[in-house]
Amino acid sequence: MFWMQTVTEYSAGIALDQTSVTLRLPDLEYLVLNLNTLANQMARYNVVEADVTAYVQSAAGAKAFIPPAESACLFVNVTYS
Repeated sequence: MFWMQTVTEYSAGIALDQTSVTLRLPDLEYLVLNLNTLANQMARYNVVEADVTAYVQSAAGAKAFIPPAESACLFVNVTYS
């Protein structure tokens, strides 16, 4: 069950099942204004999650670090205009 309510004049409580969190109203406003961006970031992470896991596992067992060639890089900085 999901619910949200005003806890005090300056904060709101949000609960999902047995987990709840209290946010100050400016923090809640910031969250709401950035939900689209957060959803996009989560979707992108879900797409590459297996690659990140494989990289972390190989890096954890590595004895040395050799940077990959630029073309072999899994994650490239992308600039949106």
